[in-house]
Amino acid sequence: MKVFVWNEILNGAEYESALNYFSKGTALTIGSFDGPHLGHLTLFKEVLRFSRQNNLLSGVISFKKPLPAFKHSDNYMGDISTLEERISVFEKLGFDFCVIIEFNEEFANIEGSAFFETLRDFMKMKFIAEGEDFKCGHRGAFGKNQIETFCRDNNIDFSFLPLLKRNGERISSSKIRELLHEDFISEANELLFHE
Repeated sequence: MKVFVWNEILNGAEYESALNYFSKGTALTIGSFDGPHLGHLTLFKEVLRFSRQNNLLSGVISFKKPLPAFKHSDNYMGDISTLEERISVFEKLGFDFCVIIEFNEEFANIEGSAFFETLRDFMKMKFIAEGEDFKCGHRGAFGKNQIETFCRDNNIDFSFLPLLKRNGERISSSKIRELLHEDFISEANELLFHE
C-alpha cells in the first residue's frame, strides 16, 4: 500500500508521480478513523467493493491526528490508535493507498467545494463513501446535500451509509473513548474492528 502526505503530493516533488499514479481513477473515504471501529468497517467495505467492481484504486484519506484533538481540544480524551496502527489496518484490509493530512488552520480554511475539486481533478475521484453525518470544509459547511450535488454534477458515484448503532446508540470513536476512560475495556473492544 502506498502512503502519501497531502502537502507533499500537492505542493512538492511528488506531484507528477502522484498525479500519474491516480490517473486510473479512485474510490475514496475520508475521516479520522480513530479506532478503527465497526462503523468505519462498513465504509471500508463499500469503497473496496466499488473499487474492485469498477477497476479503480481504493484509498483512505485520513489525518495525522484525529480531528477531535483539534476541534474539541479542551475535553479530548486521547487517541484510541496511533497513525501507524490505523495505516496498518488500511493495508491489511487491502487498500491501494492512503493520504495523510496534517490538519492545521490553513487546511481548516479550505472550502469543501475546493477540497472536492482537488479530489476530482488531482486524485481522479470516481466514487466516495461516507457516513450520513459526514461534513468537511471550512466550518463543516460541506455536508451530505452539497456532496451529493457536487457528485451528480461531476458524474461521481457516491454512497452515504446509515450510522451503525449498537443497543440504540451510535458507534463512534468518541463513545469508545468514553468507554475506555471509564475502564469499560471489553465493551470498547466489542465496538472496535479487530482484523
